[in-house]
Amino acid sequence: MRRRYRLELADGRVREGESAGAVRTDEGIFLFPPAGDTSVARIFVPAARIRSFEWIGRVRGHLLLALSEVAKAAAPEHRIPESAEELREALRRFASTPIVRLGEALIEFKVIDGKQLAQALERQKSARDKPLGMILVEMGALNPDQLKGVIAQKLGIPQVDPRRFVADPEAQRLVPRQQCHRHKLIPLCFNDEGDIVVAMDNPMSAECLAAVRFASGRRPVPVLAQWSDIRVALGSRDVWASNAQLGPPAEGAPVPAEFIAKPATEAAGVDAIEFDLGGIAELSNRLARETPVEDDAAADSVRESDSTLVRLVNKIILDAYESGASDIHVEPGPDRSPTRIRMRRDGVLGDYAELPAKFRAALVSRLKIMANLDIAERRKPQDGKIDFSRFGPAKLELRVATIPTVNGLECVILRLLAAAEPLPAEKLGLDPRVLAQIRYLAERPHGLLLVAGPTGSGKTTTLHSIIAMINTPERKIWTAEDPVEITQEGLSQVHVNPKIGASFAAVLRSFLRADPDVIMIGEMRDRETAETAVEASLTGHLVLSTLHTNSAPETVTRLLDLGVDPFSFGDSLLGVLAQRLVRRVCAECATPVALTSEGAERLAMEYADGTPVDPGAVLAGWRDRHSREGGRLATFRGSGCDACSGSGYRGRVGVHEFMPVTPALRKLVHGRSESEAIRERAIAEGMRTLRQDAIDKVLMGLTTLEQARAMAS
Repeated sequence: MRRRYRLELADGRVREGESAGAVRTDEGIFLFPPAGDTSVARIFVPAARIRSFEWIGRVRGHLLLALSEVAKAAAPEHRIPESAEELREALRRFASTPIVRLGEALIEFKVIDGKQLAQALERQKSARDKPLGMILVEMGALNPDQLKGVIAQKLGIPQVDPRRFVADPEAQRLVPRQQCHRHKLIPLCFNDEGDIVVAMDNPMSAECLAAVRFASGRRPVPVLAQWSDIRVALGSRDVWASNAQLGPPAEGAPVPAEFIAKPATEAAGVDAIEFDLGGIAELSNRLARETPVEDDAAADSVRESDSTLVRLVNKIILDAYESGASDIHVEPGPDRSPTRIRMRRDGVLGDYAELPAKFRAALVSRLKIMANLDIAERRKPQDGKIDFSRFGPAKLELRVATIPTVNGLECVILRLLAAAEPLPAEKLGLDPRVLAQIRYLAERPHGLLLVAGPTGSGKTTTLHSIIAMINTPERKIWTAEDPVEITQEGLSQVHVNPKIGASFAAVLRSFLRADPDVIMIGEMRDRETAETAVEASLTGHLVLSTLHTNSAPETVTRLLDLGVDPFSFGDSLLGVLAQRLVRRVCAECATPVALTSEGAERLAMEYADGTPVDPGAVLAGWRDRHSREGGRLATFRGSGCDACSGSGYRGRVGVHEFMPVTPALRKLVHGRSESEAIRERAIAEGMRTLRQDAIDKVLMGLTTLEQARAMAS
């Protein structure tokens, strides 16, 4: 007999159908829908996917359901493995299971129909590098959870719960913590062939599998797990060992202490940035064991082509990329002092590791080789680039600068330029009113829109976000950048190279002959570029650019000081956005700190300082928008957790000051007024200063008061 059932899934969707019965287990429910007059199919729904299940209606008809079907449902093959041996057995069992085509499996489960599959296959003809499942998700035919469920059931990929799994510490040491978080995975054990078994949120991701292969040096075997379970398991792990936890050395004599890489964070204090050091220490120790230790001449025995050194350098770069660092500093010490490696993350330079002195020459030479620099030239600075996709799994470009120091040494600084897409304007942290003003000005057919701030304040990111607002097929957009950090489809982007005469000014002049609608200039560095940009904005083009200034009003006086005609400049200028980046409070461990009445009043006075704003009105507005239980205001700080490496900060947030040009301000520009007069007029017309925006973000819980005050000082 068969009955109708109603199954409500965890994501809110409801499925109804007929089944010849149901078998409930701790892992989920087995259903047996009719597959003909005398046969049934078998469907398994994981418990994590089920919100509720019930029978509805009356019994309808009769079907012969063999007891063997129930026996199969309760068979060991459907038990979720909890140990390495159980998982290896499941992998052996799945390996002998016939593989079903993904499209056929999705149709069998009635997730998609034949028409949707045909459409997806047609799309795949023009996007052969994109998996079929991803295309179906982009079409809206199914969601990622449905796809992963079918993959686990029909394509021979076991499912595990990493929270309950007894993992092999040796396997877990091979993949860095940051990489696990980034790719939503966790190593579990090794299979019979010695391959590393990895629980993944998306076991079909070629990028994630390549990253695991690169980090571990082993072939990855994926199994399926929920990201929520992976995250819990990652949070409870302490297997990313320091050097003392890496286990005994390989066969051979013990390695002298001076030749062992040490975590530089040991003496860096509580604010040091934490990085995963297990892999870097293991590679360094291996390199030390592979080379002689007689005297200083042994330094020459470490070659830049040594396979372990190559992996060591790749590991340093990949760790920087995985942790979100923007810069790597390689700083050799004099005599027998170690080589210090530091990384800048969220604007803060933190210690990463110290490598033995004997590695320094080969380390610098290896970086020079990767950047196509002259390894014999040690007397003058050199600049180059590394395309890291040639050496590792990350699509990453690095700008390399070598600078000679005393004692014949060289420092190497690497700036990471990860291939990125423009950030949506809504995620820039702009006040909604400011964002609306910028949208309006960006739609203007001509004029000059500027973004100002110091190096590393996110000016290029903001410019590309603005361009993304107006990047439509009916506009021709040219950009001149040094380097091209963010790419967008539909733009014509040019890399500036002054060494061959392709300066910003020269490229800009060529744009004027190329029928542009919008022009972006990466930076106004000189009078010629500024004058050409103003001329372009007055002749029917929208021009966007950046300057290195501290505030919006100072940007105006800086261009006037360069020698730009004040009348042409004043007529073309639409607005100036000044910005900074401050560290963002970690959302995982943010805790409120209540402000006393006196503290809130002092903060309101600080907010109103130098402006005609009434502190009392400011305080009343804050209480309306930001007050917590009891009507009290609060600031926030991170208590420190695994997600932020104990620092209390994770990421950065923008602080802005936007000055739209009004007739009154335009008149001040024409008269070459000082920046203070322009500032007073802009504030009188409603401009919020950088300090005011920073304090607002403190009360919103985005950053700390210390960060806001440091930025405004």
